[in-house]
Amino acid sequence: MQLEQDNTAHDKLKEAAIFLAEYAATMMAVGAQTSRIQLNTVRMARSAGYHINLLIFPKTLSITLLDVEHNHSYTYIKKTPPMGINFKANMKLSALSWRAFDHKLPTGELWRMFRMIVKEKRENPWVVLLLASIANACFCRLFDGNLTSMIIVWVATFIGFFIRQQLTRRGMNHLAVFVVCAFVSTMIGVTDFLYFHGGTEDISLGTSMLYLVPGVPLINGVMDIVDGHALDGIARLTNACLLIICIALGLSATVIIFDIDPTTFTKVARPDVVQAAIADGLFAAVAGVGFAIISNPPRKALAVCALLACVGHGIRYFLMHDAGLMFDQVTASTIAGFAVGLLAVPFAMRIHCPAECFAFPSLLPMVPGMFAYKAIRDLINIVRLPDEYTMEYVARFFSNASLTVLVMFGMVAGCIIPIFIFHRQSFSVTRR
Repeated sequence: MQLEQDNTAHDKLKEAAIFLAEYAATMMAVGAQTSRIQLNTVRMARSAGYHINLLIFPKTLSITLLDVEHNHSYTYIKKTPPMGINFKANMKLSALSWRAFDHKLPTGELWRMFRMIVKEKRENPWVVLLLASIANACFCRLFDGNLTSMIIVWVATFIGFFIRQQLTRRGMNHLAVFVVCAFVSTMIGVTDFLYFHGGTEDISLGTSMLYLVPGVPLINGVMDIVDGHALDGIARLTNACLLIICIALGLSATVIIFDIDPTTFTKVARPDVVQAAIADGLFAAVAGVGFAIISNPPRKALAVCALLACVGHGIRYFLMHDAGLMFDQVTASTIAGFAVGLLAVPFAMRIHCPAECFAFPSLLPMVPGMFAYKAIRDLINIVRLPDEYTMEYVARFFSNASLTVLVMFGMVAGCIIPIFIFHRQSFSVTRR
């Protein structure tokens, strides 16, 4: 009789461990930050009356479950499945952990609900394609591109993103996908230099491939590091850096083929700072929604994302261009990110959606894409130009690369400070 009871207890422990490992690995795959994965998984284990030891690594995780008396234990190691970033799944999986905790749901019922969430279809790919193209065209406008540049960037993004969708569907390596898409998009972007001469040719080329910049992995990586999960954060940042290098390879091929000199940058002066800040905010709102849709957020989060992107980018523009302030981009980005995070918490509580589902996409229009582009350009010139120019471009590369990193860390740190201050509210918004 005792042996039969032990076997039954062990089987239940095994089933729960496998489910929790699958749950945590899926949350990692859909783009949840490490803290949320850990809190949700521990919550579900405790709801079933188990003690849990959870180790989260970049590509795998290990779960050890123990019963209350510590008489039985079960360890399960799970590899993270290949899934795209999916904020809607992130929200629903977080809500599932609270349902398990509040209602003490059995493992079989949790499996059923989990599979329903995972099987939900993403947004229509044609809608994603159209909105992402419009978003990058608006991104071009944020960097002072004119109408000609915006049209060229829209075409470059539409074709490049369509190729990305098709190659990803066919299982092509994601690094190779980024190289191919960056090359195709910049080949279209360079037509402004060759044929149209619209006046902001540099912006056409520089923003034609910015839809590929891995903003969410960069933001998640910074957040993990700030939150004490350095290993996962460094892994995410490393993966994002590899994708940026792939973008650079595609851009380099275009620049070398056509012998383009992308060393000048258009800067448009706008005398009315308030009006310009409002206009930039509106374009940022469209860009925020377009970039957000790529990550499949809940529909109810899109309007909030647009509002936060508008407010954040408008604040940053005003702080940087008002004659009485003239803040540097790092400081202005940090303050704007803080404003986004401060607004995100009450909105998250109101619509019962994790703040990052709309706060992170709303930061994407503030990603320092042109600094990253300039750093890539400097690397190309280090290789292409004569030796007497090498040190000049080495210095420029480190300057632009440092600014890119500092702006990213500043705006993300500013955004997550309110989330950490209101930690309990931020991590319980999906509880109903």
